[in-house]
Amino acid sequence: MEGELVTLRAFCDLHLDRPHGRCECGRVFVGLGSYYGTTTAMVRHLPGITEDDYRDALCHSLDAQGWPAADAEAEATRLIAEVERWPVGAIIERFVDRLAIRALSDADIGRVPGRH
Repeated sequence: MEGELVTLRAFCDLHLDRPHGRCECGRVFVGLGSYYGTTTAMVRHLPGITEDDYRDALCHSLDAQGWPAADAEAEATRLIAEVERWPVGAIIERFVDRLAIRALSDADIGRVPGRH
């Protein structure tokens, strides 16, 4: 859903064997509230959402879906570090564990205040 926080879905062995095959799990981000997958995510600055808020949302989402949340803290830290490299407005795509900029949006281009 537009504006929803996302994470990476774990990918299956089928995707490792055929990364361009029918299984999409290594190519999608998953909404923390909707649990729907999307092939792109936009880097956004969301006033009022802290890194701790993201970590809490990720833990809650995993728990609600029946996934173990034990690694949520480390996963959140890794994703936050990835996102901090990109400008606000960047459209990100995923290929297994590699994230890359697909495009830059005309809206919201710029850097989050305080980032280099």
